[in-house]
Amino acid sequence: MAEDDSETPALPPQKTKRPPISRKAVVGQLWRAAKRQLDTHEEHLADLPKGAAASEADAKALATLARTVRELVAIEEPQVVKRDKPTDELSAADGLRHVAQLRQELARRLEALARRELGEGDPGDIA
Repeated sequence: MAEDDSETPALPPQKTKRPPISRKAVVGQLWRAAKRQLDTHEEHLADLPKGAAASEADAKALATLARTVRELVAIEEPQVVKRDKPTDELSAADGLRHVAQLRQELARRLEALARRELGEGDPGDIA
């Protein structure tokens, strides 16, 4: 029998230290992920049957995307500006009102789209 390689002990895997990822690279990845999510959400809304209203899940997804974008913008602001800027964090009640307003706006726009598709609405109703 030829020399058996299994007799030599396997070398432990070497741990290579990865270079640290820059903050800018991480923020860029987060922006791209948010953009993909927004594109997917817009495609989903565009695929809804004519006259169909978006669901509550759609409104929540839109609210989450809006919060994500707000947080990413805040991350990119220079630290000096952040310190001087008053906080715009929403309380729980304000957050619920904000979600309700988003739902109303989304419903209004979907209704305007449906009316426009049926030829009943003014093309300028959506904005």
